[in-house]
Amino acid sequence: MQTVRVTYAGGQVTGDTGRVAVPLGRTVDVVVTSDVADEIHLHGYDRSANVPAGGSATLTFTADIPGVFEIELEELGRELTQLRVS
Repeated sequence: MQTVRVTYAGGQVTGDTGRVAVPLGRTVDVVVTSDVADEIHLHGYDRSANVPAGGSATLTFTADIPGVFEIELEELGRELTQLRVS
């Protein structure tokens, strides 16, 4: 199990930002904390979760597709991080 933690607050992204390496086949928890309500979207896997304002949400998936995938706050169109699955 691998956990990727990202926080969005005051317009800034902190935590596991940039491009995070994930081994192919690994189960991943993406934990997003945000000061705005939005949808977390993992491109390529088409997985999503709603995060409440001032709260957090966890998106769990198996990294079984190799490549580079963006995770963003969908409504804001704000990239949070990228996962490099290999």
